Amino acid sequence: AKIAAAAREIGASLDGIEIVEAADHHAAANIAVDLVTQGRAAALMKGHLHTDIMLKAALRKENGLRAGRRFTHVFVMDVPGVAYPLLVTDAAINIAPDLRTKMDIVQNAIDLAISIGIEAPKVGVLSAVETVNPDIPSSLDAALLSKMAERGQITGGLVDGPLAMDNAVDIAAARTKGIKGQVAGRAEVLVVPNIDAGNMLAKQLAYISHAEGAGVVMGARVPIILNSRSDDDKARLASCAVAALHEARLAGRLPTGELAAGRAVE
Repeated sequence: AKIAAAAREIGASLDGIEIVEAADHHAAANIAVDLVTQGRAAALMKGHLHTDIMLKAALRKENGLRAGRRFTHVFVMDVPGVAYPLLVTDAAINIAPDLRTKMDIVQNAIDLAISIGIEAPKVGVLSAVETVNPDIPSSLDAALLSKMAERGQITGGLVDGPLAMDNAVDIAAARTKGIKGQVAGRAEVLVVPNIDAGNMLAKQLAYISHAEGAGVVMGARVPIILNSRSDDDKARLASCAVAALHEARLAGRLPTGELAAGRAVE
């Protein structure tokens, strides 16, 4: 009834749209996951319920959405002054990821980057320094992830690290510090060491650099659209667009090599 009333208020038609009744948030989350597993829905989107309720339903052991990897979150940011989409991960789900989890974080981000039109995504694994320091665990993880990609344990993209933020995204900074390679100064995916760093980076880009952002959870059988309560309609729509592109590629409906990065997120 509330949905119908809201539609009437804005003059929208509900013709052809199925409305499924649910007793509460827990039931709604489980029904939504059921719709996906039955092939009646191609993505999952958070509404007015707590994130943990939705993810608990998605992660359930029987008829859930597990696909063999950890669930990880990716922000796709359109940053003023940057000519290409910038992906930030993981800033929302994994609090202090270990190396195995970071492998999934990197692979999931590469997969999404490819879906939005970035061929052979360049992944910068961030730390406070650009050299391996035994006293800084994030620099060790970054170096290991870089080597794993070199040995084919992570595929589809170019991975380099450790990189500090400046030499990950600024070619001049990378050259000044003598850092060579295809990723330094050109990173399209930024992998943060923990949720603190990721959350601060994403919000700095949004609130200080005035970036537009979309957020998607990867690693499930279908993309999961995970919006913040502070997201406006534009951000929610952008998240739907990114999820739709990824789902289309998974389903084989998106021609490979046809989308340039700028066109894919336009």
